[in-house]
Amino acid sequence: MSPIGAVRTLDFGGGAAPRDVVVLGDSLPVAAARADASLDLIYIDPPFGTGTVRRGRDQSYADVDGDPDRFVAWLGPWLEHSRRALAAHGSLFVHLDWRTVHYVKVALDRLFGRERFVNEIVWCYAVGGKSRRGFGRKHDTILWYARGADWAFYPDQVRVPRRGGSHMRVVAGPGGPVQEKTDRRTGRVYRYPVADGKIPEDWWIDVETLNHSDRERTGWPSQKPERLVERVVRATSRAGDRVADWFCGSGTTATVAQRLGRGFVTADREADAVTCALARLEAQGRAQAAAGTPPPGIDVIAMAPWSGSSVSGPSLVPGPA
Repeated sequence: MSPIGAVRTLDFGGGAAPRDVVVLGDSLPVAAARADASLDLIYIDPPFGTGTVRRGRDQSYADVDGDPDRFVAWLGPWLEHSRRALAAHGSLFVHLDWRTVHYVKVALDRLFGRERFVNEIVWCYAVGGKSRRGFGRKHDTILWYARGADWAFYPDQVRVPRRGGSHMRVVAGPGGPVQEKTDRRTGRVYRYPVADGKIPEDWWIDVETLNHSDRERTGWPSQKPERLVERVVRATSRAGDRVADWFCGSGTTATVAQRLGRGFVTADREADAVTCALARLEAQGRAQAAAGTPPPGIDVIAMAPWSGSSVSGPSLVPGPA
């Protein structure tokens, strides 16, 4: 489709805003090329180390070795470049499952320092198989590490509805129902307007994984829901910030960043993944442009051949010389 190293651009009429970047090829040189302190947020959903071929509707990819020590050694360079490239207020989120997350957490404690560990987010879901030999494995883990002591966090951007049926009583307030509780020791009364919602805890049960009939589904085997990534992006970045994802997959992180007005850089070695991501980004970008809010253009850099992609390519125009 394009010569190796060629730059092509998806243009949405977004003017002179810095262009976003999608790379087909090994993402480690992409991470290594980022300037120090140039990123506000990095979210990665790397291969989980299953040692198998992961298959979706029309696409597949070979996962990496499942030996946890070899997995940590393989992932380590991306983590090191992530730390270097993050701004002082920036954050890294690493999405894994039971196979390797405990090993990676130890590595991140050593790299960032235990004092920079912010949260272990447990994402619970119901979809998937069951076991006759143990409890069903129905959650992933997202590790959150901050680059510096004063990391960005915007909790009011991700408030969720307050749950009914809790230990708190509901009373009428001037602006609507209020959840209320009294501290038995001090007698102090705490009141929480129901309409204000609440800041989520570190266990998320309100975002289900995608099933085969979801309209958002692309067919990529490890696709994550936009709502999940959106919560991370809204909570730790602002419009105009720059987000990176070194394992593009179906392009969920880039798609969310584009929709929310964040810049992004992403890469993947799989032609099917990058083509799938570009199809999503192009469709969304054209819709935004039609609504009068065109996003920045996207520089698409081919550092590997497009051959083997089973889906049609994006509508590219020549980039700058």
